[in-house]
Amino acid sequence: MSTLTQTEPLTAHELLLLNELIRLESGDVQKTKSMLAMVSDADLRQQLTGCLQTGQAHVRALHDFCRARGIGG
Repeated sequence: MSTLTQTEPLTAHELLLLNELIRLESGDVQKTKSMLAMVSDADLRQQLTGCLQTGQAHVRALHDFCRARGIGG
């Protein structure tokens, strides 16, 4: 049995939500990057670095999702 399934196209509402999610996640990544430069506490810096890596992974996953669906340019 194949694990690939035919997917239905996203609705206009879903595309808007996806766009908003990518925008928010990307903004969070940029904010976290800028905060890292101002943090001297090692523990806080480690926490922010973890947040940054997670946020970057989310953005990559969302872009991969779009690419797999043929969304965007």
